[in-house]
Amino acid sequence: MSAATFPDSPLTAPDTMLAPDHRQLVSAAEFRDLLVSHRRMVRFDLRSERLKGLRDLDTGEIFLTDERRLMHA
Repeated sequence: MSAATFPDSPLTAPDTMLAPDHRQLVSAAEFRDLLVSHRRMVRFDLRSERLKGLRDLDTGEIFLTDERRLMHA
């Protein structure tokens, strides 16, 4: 498994610092697939919005999902 996650990543930023065109809301299943993919990812959570996120280190894309759906999917 090549995906790396870091819960307290220094890349975590407030929502106002994110470019909206680089953010994608994905389903819980898509999020899990990204988490175990071969893409180089770091955690990028938006705790105030209850969103779990992954940021692709190569493309800068950010994938977000509702944390409450991760437990129920």
